[in-house]
Amino acid sequence: MTRFLSIFLIKFFLIITVSYAQNYNTSPVASQQKKIDDLKTKLNSLKLQYQKLQPHRPYIIINTSENEVVVHDGDFSHRARCSTGSYILLKAHGQREWLFKTPRGAFRITVKLRNPVWYKPDWAFIEEDLPIPSLAARSRYQSGVLGDFAVAFGQGYLIHGTLYKRLLGMPVTHGCVRLDDHDMQLVFTKLTHGSKVFIF
Repeated sequence: MTRFLSIFLIKFFLIITVSYAQNYNTSPVASQQKKIDDLKTKLNSLKLQYQKLQPHRPYIIINTSENEVVVHDGDFSHRARCSTGSYILLKAHGQREWLFKTPRGAFRITVKLRNPVWYKPDWAFIEEDLPIPSLAARSRYQSGVLGDFAVAFGQGYLIHGTLYKRLLGMPVTHGCVRLDDHDMQLVFTKLTHGSKVFIF
């Protein structure tokens, strides 16, 4: 009986030892593999979300801190210097004031213009210490200062060419985005009505 009990205990001990060894060796591996599989599933989900967020047409990104634009069109990407808002505050007589900043956020191209004419707002006359003319005055209209092309993205703001190429890369505008003529022509060609404009 003692011999039988000894053999039984030895076999029982061996079974427990083997079972423990198998669990000890495979459990961490299986757990690790499950974590890897979960991460792959999450990664694929994030990729799908990213693809859904990607615009399906050309778009432009404007970095106001670096004064740089990037135009994307599929595999095509073009980077260029620009000028953005100066953040200068102009105060007029009374309560009127203007802060010259480029708006940030997501916008869309609403209008494309060839040979754009600038309609001078009140602040342009105040800056030059000139009397403010009537809204329909001819002195409000000025040709040749916005370059050959311009695109509007809402709220009266444009991306346009400039006479002041030496200032590209600096925050010197009244809120619009200025580009070199060559870069502006590319923007005009690539972007269409409804193309997204991302400004940060």
